[in-house]
Amino acid sequence: MENLNTTLVKTLFIISIIAVFASCKKEKTTEPEIFDPTRYYITGEYLNPGAKYPSTYVFTFLSNAKSQKTAIGGLILTQPSYTYTDGVFNITEVTFNVADGNVTSTNKPTTYRANHLQKIPDADAFAGKTFQGIVAVSGVDNGKICMIKFTTDKKFTVTVEGIAQVDVGADYTLLNNGVAIANTTGGTKQNLMSIAAGQLYYSHYNNNTGTHYYGILNQQ
Repeated sequence: MENLNTTLVKTLFIISIIAVFASCKKEKTTEPEIFDPTRYYITGEYLNPGAKYPSTYVFTFLSNAKSQKTAIGGLILTQPSYTYTDGVFNITEVTFNVADGNVTSTNKPTTYRANHLQKIPDADAFAGKTFQGIVAVSGVDNGKICMIKFTTDKKFTVTVEGIAQVDVGADYTLLNNGVAIANTTGGTKQNLMSIAAGQLYYSHYNNNTGTHYYGILNQQ
């Protein structure tokens, strides 16, 4: 009888320990993930007030409550302040509402369009990839086929249908692993490229001629 009681006590003790571990594990898995804005960027299509045609824009978020806005191939480069509270990015010039990893609305829908909240990739999202699609040349409706090839050593080549190659073997610089800029031909050509929903948002601006290419390209 004494052995039976001892066995029963040991069994109950083991069961209680298992219950405690199970409870702790359950608590850990239900803890909400803390959203860190610096691990994300917002990108999409930007129509500058007064402009005739759209471009690419990107907001990246820094740890000092500043964001970095890049647009029109990098022609626009500012650092507006921002806050993030309960799914709302309040940036000096615009507000984005986000939920479930998506931008759901903005207070400036005619200026900021096709908006995407993207988590910064762990590695260079451009390296070794090729993208192709239609770009508008300075807003002209009859777009041209554009192909962009990226190498694994941070170089890229742009070819636009019927136009001499825009950039050949040029260097690009990562703002983060999903956003790249490039100033080529002595800084006269500015490029902004961002990855969103598996597509490449591309804009190129020529400071000498004012020519602008913009398009959303698909990976080949």
